[in-house]
Amino acid sequence: MTNRLRFLIQITAALISGVVAITQAWAQQAANVGESHANVTLGVLEDMPGKYVGESDFRAVRAVFKKVGDDWQPFPTKTKTYHDLNTLPVLYPSEMTWTIAFDGKNLGSVTAETPSHFRFYSEIGIEHITSQGNVPTVGGKSPDYSGDFHVPVYHPLVAVSQPNVSDPERWKHTQLSRALVAAARQQFRNKFPKATNCRTPEENIARPWKYRDEDIHVTKAYSSKDNRSLIELNLTGNSCDGEQDFQEAFHGQWYDIEPSGTVRFLGSDMWLVDAGDYDNDGRSEILFAIDEHNKGGYRLYYRGLSKSAEFAFYYH
Repeated sequence: MTNRLRFLIQITAALISGVVAITQAWAQQAANVGESHANVTLGVLEDMPGKYVGESDFRAVRAVFKKVGDDWQPFPTKTKTYHDLNTLPVLYPSEMTWTIAFDGKNLGSVTAETPSHFRFYSEIGIEHITSQGNVPTVGGKSPDYSGDFHVPVYHPLVAVSQPNVSDPERWKHTQLSRALVAAARQQFRNKFPKATNCRTPEENIARPWKYRDEDIHVTKAYSSKDNRSLIELNLTGNSCDGEQDFQEAFHGQWYDIEPSGTVRFLGSDMWLVDAGDYDNDGRSEILFAIDEHNKGGYRLYYRGLSKSAEFAFYYH
């Protein structure tokens, strides 16, 4: 065998070896991505108020959604009787080590265990923390985070069964342009062409009310790096004594504003908890907390806000 032929054989072998190595790396990467898309469970680290006199608040993780195929599905919450609280736990993960996320950052991890039964409807999905060490918190306590309990608790934090915490769409608080606010207000008017109000709380008689644009309050707004926006609107200026509790327009209404400027209604009576790519598919999911009378839980919007899933429970 000549030196030239031996050299060509060596070069060919090296090239084949390199191609095999690259192919294997790609296959492993694809397998890792596929695994991260499936087998993902989403929870929320909550600060739970004590239910009985003298019972302290406690931190726990509530399992809320799991990835099934291309969609997110809620864990079961429906009960026919109080006794169902004893059977629901078997439908939840028995134990999980959770990565705690907020604003695209990894805040640490906790391990939690599902109890043999849930004590109350409001504790469906709760796992008790068994790991040692500090449990992450963000900011101070506020009654805004406790739903029907109306007591100060810490901000809920997203918990993920895999370390997927990044927010590739980079959702942030923002102040929207006048044009976008005007477009959202028009959609609000389309949804609520009529409203009522009272002249004074003492009179307390609801009459037809031609509300102004200034009466449509911008509560919160967020935007992504792709120029998609979310805005919460509600009517202000209630002059009735309790009547407006039954008027939806006085409650928070969320609208999705696409980069093209198209505005569509998203949901109501909720507030944004966090955003992140929890299934590692390259797109951010957005998690809202449900804040309705006697109803709590979470709504998850995904696939460019085109799909959603809801985990809901009732306090009573």
